[in-house]
Amino acid sequence: MKTKDEKLGLWLLVFVALGSMIGSGIFNSPKDLIQVANPQGTMLTWVIGGIGALMLALVFVYLAGRKPELKSGVYAYARDGFGDYMGFNSAWGYWSVGWLGNISYLALFFKTLNDLLGKQALSPIQSFFIGSAILWFYYAILRAGVKEGAILNFIVTVAKLIPIVLIILLAPALFDKDLFHVPDWQWELAANGAATTPIQQVGNAMAIVLWCFVGVEAASVLSGRARKQKAVRTATILSTLIVLAIYMLITLIAMAGIPAGELASSETPLALVLERTIIGAAGGIIIKLGIMVSVLGASLSWILLSVETMYAAARDNVMPRYLAKVNSKGTPVNALLLTQGFTQVFLLAILSLRLNETYLAAITIATTLVLIPYLLSSLYAVKTALRYRKEEKTAKNVIIALLGTLYSTYVIYAVGIKYLFLSVLFYGIGSLLFIKAKKEKKEQPKQWEWAVIILLLAGTLLIVVQILTGKIIL
Repeated sequence: MKTKDEKLGLWLLVFVALGSMIGSGIFNSPKDLIQVANPQGTMLTWVIGGIGALMLALVFVYLAGRKPELKSGVYAYARDGFGDYMGFNSAWGYWSVGWLGNISYLALFFKTLNDLLGKQALSPIQSFFIGSAILWFYYAILRAGVKEGAILNFIVTVAKLIPIVLIILLAPALFDKDLFHVPDWQWELAANGAATTPIQQVGNAMAIVLWCFVGVEAASVLSGRARKQKAVRTATILSTLIVLAIYMLITLIAMAGIPAGELASSETPLALVLERTIIGAAGGIIIKLGIMVSVLGASLSWILLSVETMYAAARDNVMPRYLAKVNSKGTPVNALLLTQGFTQVFLLAILSLRLNETYLAAITIATTLVLIPYLLSSLYAVKTALRYRKEEKTAKNVIIALLGTLYSTYVIYAVGIKYLFLSVLFYGIGSLLFIKAKKEKKEQPKQWEWAVIILLLAGTLLIVVQILTGKIIL
């Protein structure tokens, strides 16, 4: 049992959520979005995505209040609602998002650092070794205790908000309504002249927008370490509203201050914005430093969240038992070691010279994977709200849960078939750990679980063949 001093209060929970949501997206999203949508289409996507993210936030708020005994968020909700195997898939998917997210963060970190260094840019092998050192430094920090990691995350999150505040204060002077109001925005992309439609723009931009909100559930994942359960609800709503406001402002400022083609081709779009304010070239340096601090902070948040989810599942014998081991500080050391080990192996992607492609591929796969835990949590909220509807005397929670379910389902469709196939690969491989956990309990998966596992493994084999033959290009 944790002592009161080891528990997390409201503001540490808020900053863990902010730290996980305000990561790479805040600095790279203007570039990524303008490549697939015009400013009007982008703002429409933010409105739809913001409402969807708020519905998901309210789903987690509702479940935290209605089911306070269920700790560890997305995993606990899926398991209680749909059994061990769905709980396992939720935990496995969420854990995979954590280390995949870290690959994307480190790719963006080194892309930005090399842009800052210019001719003295690091070689891929130097980036790999420095990235490895960062990973294992975080391992040492979190071994010392989860609260120590949360406090460091608090400091980093405050630091990375400084350049964002500078943009919000200084860059509105660049606003040009002619840049923002693109003629015939519905049919032609301003960045490259490609034909488009409003539906295509929203669909293509939605995965990027959702990536910016991944972490909305962070406070609920750490609910088992919260000082008060009321703080979990407050932290979830507050962090979501703060993030939505910041992202919409940053997008508006960037797209109304820089021509679309220039923004789309920029390596560090917000550096370009701040360089054109009264502080000049110094602004670009501040932004680039802010990006590096931001992604390192988000990386720490995601290690913390993914390890906690894996540990909770192992504690319930849904994951292999060795992942439940904790040290004297209460840190799940084996789950932490596995997380950093997986990240280390896939960090080899940093050796590629195409860091931006590595970043985009990692965030799209991660977004696809996180949708399963979100969808299962929303469906569990529907189930729970229907069960308690008479007692609550309102249909509000049923409607919120249905909207969260609808939004999750839509984004699964929007990310595209390629990434859905790749998510099958991840879940298929993960199912082997579920079988191991069942064997440790001297149990067998149920018939329907075996059926799903066999389908996933068959799909995994097919996808591996498609990748090896070049029919699916990563």
